[in-house]
Amino acid sequence: MAGYLGNKSDSIVHHLGAMTSECKIVEIKKLDKTYFVPDTLEQAIVEKFTRCNHCNGN
Repeated sequence: MAGYLGNKSDSIVHHLGAMTSECKIVEIKKLDKTYFVPDTLEQAIVEKFTRCNHCNGN
């Protein structure tokens, strides 16, 4: 099941099921990765993350 991955260094949240090469998820450092409980976009927004323009749209 696809979920959401947050990048702590830029506060961007990515949708793992819709990621594109523009997301550059592979470049996110291990210590900058964060996951959300519950694993929803709404929770990421509550935690002050911004949607990725490439995989989450706006």
